[in-house]
Amino acid sequence: MEIAILEGLAAIHTPFLTAVMLAFTYMGEVGAIWIAAAAVLLAFRKTRPCGVVLAAALIIDFLVVNLALKNIVARPRPFTVSEELLAFLEQIEYKLPSGWSFPSGHAAVSFCAAAVLTCFYKGKGAWSFAAAALIAFSRLYLGVHYLTDVLAGAAIGALIGVLCGHYGKILCAKVKETNKERKRKKKEEIDD
Repeated sequence: MEIAILEGLAAIHTPFLTAVMLAFTYMGEVGAIWIAAAAVLLAFRKTRPCGVVLAAALIIDFLVVNLALKNIVARPRPFTVSEELLAFLEQIEYKLPSGWSFPSGHAAVSFCAAAVLTCFYKGKGAWSFAAAALIAFSRLYLGVHYLTDVLAGAAIGALIGVLCGHYGKILCAKVKETNKERKRKKKEEIDD
């Protein structure tokens, strides 16, 4: 059934759409776009709390999805059972992924990052879900993940992102309050 969905997507393959989907897949490769976002956020004092939480969430996501779940489930990639998908990937000269299929790491890391950004920046961060969805869809378009891989990856990533975003904001607020209190006490000591 899931192979039929992926092979059905072949009907919408065009050179232009393939180029667009490859661009989104490469943006999501090893979480590159999200690691870059975390680095930019870490560079500025005002956005540093979000950068710290995003970096932590990405690490947790990697450990849970790539190191644990993929190796526990050990699901082969769809192109290993479909000659049509394999032929398409060879035609576009896409380097075949070597890891397991379930869950999609691209979807997980993208939805994880989008959830953290939305926790911190509400509507301004919500744009990242559009990028996450396109990165996730690119994996289906290319035939390197099953639909359930992508849906599970998105759900797991979003859950990790929401938990890290929520508790990260609380922790950042406590750290900020502690630092304010420290500065106030230091100022009182100087004034005395």
